[in-house]
Amino acid sequence: MASRTPFAGPLQVDPWRLTEQALLPAQPLLCETLLSLANGYIGTRGTLEEGLAGQSSCEGTYLNGVYSSEPIQYGESACGFARNNHTMLQVANGKRIYCELDGERIELGGALEHQRSLDMRQGLLQRQWQWQSKNGKRLLISSQRLVSMQHPELMCITYQLTALNFTGEVQVFSELDACYAPFSKKDDPRVGVFSIADTLNLQQQGFAGQQGWMLHRVHGSDFAVCAMMQHEWPAVAGGIRQLQQQPGVLCEQASWTLQQGEAASLTKWVLYRHQTSQHSSDLTAWCHQQLATLSQHSFADLAAAQAQACQQFWQQADVQIEGDAAMQQGIRFNLFSLWQSAGKDGHSNIGAKGLTGPGYDGHYFWDTEIYVIPCLSFTQPVVARQLLGFRYRQLDAARLRAREMAHSKGALYPWRTIGGEECSAYFPAGTAQYHINAAIAYAIRSYYLATADWDFMREQGIEMLVETARLWLELGFFNPRRDGAFEIHAVTGPDEYTAIVNNNFYTNAMAQLHLRFAIEMVAKLEAEAPERLKDWQLSAAELALWQQAAEQMYLPLDKRLGVHPQDDSFLEKQRWDFAATPKDKYPLLLHYHPLVIYRHQVLKQADVVLAMVLLDDAISPAQKARNLAYYEPLTTHDSSLSACIHSIACAELGQLEQALTFFGDSARMDLDNQHGNTEHGVHIACMAGTWQALVFGFAGLRSRPDGLHFAPRLPAQLPGLSFRLNYRGRILEFSVQQGKAQYQLQQGEPLTIYHDGEALQLIPQQPQQRPLLAGEVL
Repeated sequence: MASRTPFAGPLQVDPWRLTEQALLPAQPLLCETLLSLANGYIGTRGTLEEGLAGQSSCEGTYLNGVYSSEPIQYGESACGFARNNHTMLQVANGKRIYCELDGERIELGGALEHQRSLDMRQGLLQRQWQWQSKNGKRLLISSQRLVSMQHPELMCITYQLTALNFTGEVQVFSELDACYAPFSKKDDPRVGVFSIADTLNLQQQGFAGQQGWMLHRVHGSDFAVCAMMQHEWPAVAGGIRQLQQQPGVLCEQASWTLQQGEAASLTKWVLYRHQTSQHSSDLTAWCHQQLATLSQHSFADLAAAQAQACQQFWQQADVQIEGDAAMQQGIRFNLFSLWQSAGKDGHSNIGAKGLTGPGYDGHYFWDTEIYVIPCLSFTQPVVARQLLGFRYRQLDAARLRAREMAHSKGALYPWRTIGGEECSAYFPAGTAQYHINAAIAYAIRSYYLATADWDFMREQGIEMLVETARLWLELGFFNPRRDGAFEIHAVTGPDEYTAIVNNNFYTNAMAQLHLRFAIEMVAKLEAEAPERLKDWQLSAAELALWQQAAEQMYLPLDKRLGVHPQDDSFLEKQRWDFAATPKDKYPLLLHYHPLVIYRHQVLKQADVVLAMVLLDDAISPAQKARNLAYYEPLTTHDSSLSACIHSIACAELGQLEQALTFFGDSARMDLDNQHGNTEHGVHIACMAGTWQALVFGFAGLRSRPDGLHFAPRLPAQLPGLSFRLNYRGRILEFSVQQGKAQYQLQQGEPLTIYHDGEALQLIPQQPQQRPLLAGEVL
């Protein structure tokens, strides 16, 4: 695209693959992140089997939803401060395989050629390289790795050696390593310190038959974790399999005598499983039996099943972009990463960095509800429901947090968490973001509008809506000095460069939407099961207060500027001097004290603009244009969550060149490491936001109670776009062909949709075409 700088990532552009050709990775930490594999439970970074001697590396294998806990150390503490920090669990590295030839370690430094490739259609990480010893002996080494989508506890590796120009003996070592080096970046609060030694306490280890195993207790939480490996060694001449162990490291060693031109392959199955500590004896026995069963599946069998799972995913989720291979690769990588990292069991969520690195300690944020769930509701609705189910299972913890914050009713979800406890040590930019409650309500609404899943609403969704809605009446008040307007004070909105303010526009507007949707859903449930309202002690008087608060919500408009103030004080502050700020001082949060930033009109990310996008047609196009014109020049986009939202806002207003630029900034955010920190993990919310920029932005999709509304506007540099939606049990395909939007119902009952307000009746296999909209809205 002409408006976007050329891609600058370390991996080759390909629509379906991420390929690294370098003999030595120029950006090893970045490549380890980008070549990660996961299945929603296990995540493992794309590190080399033998490690990377002499270069920076961040080894990591993680379990989603499993965490260690340690007290937060404050210089000064206060009532209600978060007490403990949760850290996503690192577990033993089962990828570790290395070799020796004539006593010389086989490492990448001796490579003659080297290639790694992540195949997104197959769900495999493939590697092939040639190595030459100091004596001129050459080996061809290849491996394939997968983290099984069918078997959540399983990772499998196949590893092959071929003697190219010699006959001789090669020593092969395969380990289960729980002692790998920690990773830290103490000068960056987004990363901190990540150490397996600080999270796991070894209880037992050993070999039993064909299996090597370790049992750990998790520091500060009631988890036990078992890691186990099993091998199928090749039938080649050589020594006998030997077993070695030291605390935290199990090793199987074998000697392979290879004839010139001969190849030999090793298959390694690695299993991970956690339970509460009191059942740890049952855990080990279960793992022994399960691994014995799973090891009956060859790598080829597992790879075939993995490819089938990927095919099913892409049939639902694929987005096709014409005219730009780099953008095509970007959107597919983003969708693949979302699918890999999303918790699929209802007991885990999706962290801000997914399962690809140590950033943010693996914490779950509002990213899930505002960015991820709206995407998954249309592409993987079963997964979206599981993510919402996770929040339901933590509702009691949210109720407890509300009491800790002096609220007598309702529930307050934590800003940062894994296990349900608030983990935000810096409360002005964390705990004060009460809009997390509105985010969860918005996700419930998005899922319900996309799926019409009343069973979920009846069983889980409405109870979450009720308890989170109650908090707004606890937090806000009817201000007699503003004629009874309902106001919410001392909160932080999405823009973390402004903190502890009164009447943050985004928070108030989203609270209003939350209250109205909660009232609507309660009325629907009351007609079906009025006893539920009695169970929650929800009275008509309380519902009336919700209605009053929604109707009288304080949403001011500045008459002089014609914009919605971000909060009561924002427009009175001095503007940040962007012209005098060097490029190397961004992101501002790493170079300026928070108070310096808080004193100025400067934004980390979309705030009022985000409200405009999420509130749909509640704000007029003319008002949206004024808001965008005022706030965009003040936005640094230091947050990776920001550019995709600005892309949607610009596309809606017909500002297509600007929308395209913002989309380009999002689509390859991680592949090109545009924020300079992808080495610590991908940016999950940005990835989901990229999908939103295409679907909600250029295709103009809005999901409303009366159905799907499209208002497609595509820039000239984006000649074609197609995607599928899973909508209320139907499969709908949108595409652009020769300047026309085409809508086709692939399967399901007939459906009425809207193209720029015109109702279109869709019947299976009978496409409807309409011209694209052109020009700015105003």
